[in-house]
Amino acid sequence: MKRAFTLIELLVVIAIIAILAAILFPVFTQAKIQAKGAASISNMKQIGLAWIMYADSQDDTAACLATSTPGPLNFNGLAYSPWGVGIQPFMKNNQVLQDPLTTPNPVENNIPTNLLWSYRPQYGYAYTVWSPLTAVTTDGSPQPSKLTAAANPADTVAFTARKHRRTLDWTFTGTIIWMAQAVAPPYCGGGASITANTNVNPQSMCAISYRWGTDGSAGLTPAPSDSEGRRTGMVALRYVNKSTVLLADGHVKATDPAKLAAGTNWNWNSTSNQIQMVDLTKYQWDLD
Repeated sequence: MKRAFTLIELLVVIAIIAILAAILFPVFTQAKIQAKGAASISNMKQIGLAWIMYADSQDDTAACLATSTPGPLNFNGLAYSPWGVGIQPFMKNNQVLQDPLTTPNPVENNIPTNLLWSYRPQYGYAYTVWSPLTAVTTDGSPQPSKLTAAANPADTVAFTARKHRRTLDWTFTGTIIWMAQAVAPPYCGGGASITANTNVNPQSMCAISYRWGTDGSAGLTPAPSDSEGRRTGMVALRYVNKSTVLLADGHVKATDPAKLAAGTNWNWNSTSNQIQMVDLTKYQWDLD
């Protein structure tokens, strides 16, 4: 007589498999996030090396956030070259501008991604430190800083993970078209004012349409999620609620938003005009 499994035996086996799956799936998910996080850090390191090599070739001058000189692409008839175009000769390929922790930015107007990603990076430039805006214009007003100007390069932000391109974050007017390659600093004197300044070294006008704070994504429809920078100036928090951050000395680490906002009173429930500087010595978004 052939022996067969009883229904009870089958149910026991199924239950054991279900328990093992419930235990192992989170482990596999975490391992996948860690692997993508390591790839994101690698991308950021390559961007940092290209940024430093660019400065070496330009008498220690950092890459400009964007210039009004013609680049490989233009938008709404406006020719310009963002930082991704400037440092491109020192990068292996444009793919490092896309963060493995999220999906690549989609194709726009049938533009090849190898061109588009320099204009739509998923890592943002700390422009108020390294290429501060002196006016709301499209005439090349960003003024690059010297890399050696940072008093504490190991504690000075250069780039962070930035929100992906799923909501509009640029327009033709003013400097907003350049903000698709930038992240905002935690502190901006004057809150959401169009003429608000950083009031730190170097002095810079802040981005018009976004800030750190619960109202920090004004004008973006739909608003990005918190992990994509809704309350953190488009600094994305994709790496287990942390951001991949490149410091000016070239090292990269995953940093939580409270650490990035050190020196200010920012918290998750702050509005942009409530954020104040409380200890400039701890602030990582200036050259002092």
